[in-house]
Amino acid sequence: MSALKSLEKEWQEWLKINLARGVPANNLAASLFERGWVDAAYELISKSSNQKIPHINITNNYVELSDKRVSLSFVCYKPFVTVINDFLSPEECDALISDADQKLKASRVVDPEDGSFVEHSARTSTSTGYHRGEIDIIKTIEARIADLINWPVDHGEGLQVLRYEDGGEYRPHFDFFDPAKKSSRLVTKQGGQRVGTFLMYLSEVDSGGSTRFPNLNFEIRPNKGSALYFANTNLKGEIEPLTLHAGMPVTEGVKYLATKWLREKPYI
Repeated sequence: MSALKSLEKEWQEWLKINLARGVPANNLAASLFERGWVDAAYELISKSSNQKIPHINITNNYVELSDKRVSLSFVCYKPFVTVINDFLSPEECDALISDADQKLKASRVVDPEDGSFVEHSARTSTSTGYHRGEIDIIKTIEARIADLINWPVDHGEGLQVLRYEDGGEYRPHFDFFDPAKKSSRLVTKQGGQRVGTFLMYLSEVDSGGSTRFPNLNFEIRPNKGSALYFANTNLKGEIEPLTLHAGMPVTEGVKYLATKWLREKPYI
């Protein structure tokens, strides 16, 4: 049975009135979520065109995309985190690695003072960034991400591919831009806040290399072709401190990862 239809009649009427008034569906969903009606909240977002956040239809255990079917193996609701199986084929992973391997340089982070990109001991990997649609494989991946999370391709930064070797890690950090920091006013002028993070595991790793959420007490381990999506903001669009995460050290093998950061506005 539909979670929305199972709501009490007065709440169904409340939804009808507020949707007619043009209230964004994600704001209404936040009220449902706060009252414990989690399934109804996410069903509302999935069914409404009047929402202002990326979202994945989690009604079923799989999602039919325009070019393939993917399955969902894990979902956390606060913050929203989900693991998508077989998002990329082995051939797509290998093609992306092959192209990126020729261009890798030391990874950088955003300087908290001036918003520039600098090298930092907290992030020990090599990486390369792509412009949106730079090559065919990037176009395919970006279109598939947009299809899955119902968010325009131009509301995202260029895809980044990273390589972590023995001991390589990214210590606990946030992907959102903290409004309290001076640099955030600079980096959000182009595209606004980072509202979501989409990670794709491009290789198998024998030991280590998980993506760990220390405040949530779980981690996602690399699985070639699988993807991890988490929302950096809550249903109301506020930054979500529970998204603190880390790329744990690789202790055996080589980890390849592709990252796509989503913005609230067009990123030009």
